[in-house]
Amino acid sequence: MSAGEKEVNEREPTQDELLAMAYVDGELAVDARREFEGRMAARDDLRREVVRLKRLDLLARHAAGPEPMDHEWTRLAGDPVHNAGLGFGFTLLVGGALSIAVSALCWLWLSAVAMPVKLGASAVVAGLTLLFTITLRARLRTKPYDPYTEIQR
Repeated sequence: MSAGEKEVNEREPTQDELLAMAYVDGELAVDARREFEGRMAARDDLRREVVRLKRLDLLARHAAGPEPMDHEWTRLAGDPVHNAGLGFGFTLLVGGALSIAVSALCWLWLSAVAMPVKLGASAVVAGLTLLFTITLRARLRTKPYDPYTEIQR
């Protein structure tokens, strides 16, 4: 270990690091917790520190031996039939839902149904599409902050 590495590993934690540790451990009083959460909302470095500490906590809990069910999940994750079935099933589900929605909207707009019904059905399909897209976008944006990404069952 070089002298530079030793200094980094043996330095005293900052006040923010101590607060982050207490936050992750659930040791902050209500007022201190609210204040820290406000500061964390404005500072990316605090959010990343909290995520790092939560990952450490989860890794420590994960150090326990695997349960019998964990072995089965691992076996299923490596099973090509299981993985192909999940992928094919999801593809069929999404493709079928899109096909039904497009077909229904085409039929609806070409039929003699009243305009309010056409607009309402179109709004429902557009709303569901928008909700799915926004949810997917939010998941992708928050993934770097998810402390469970490196944890295996």
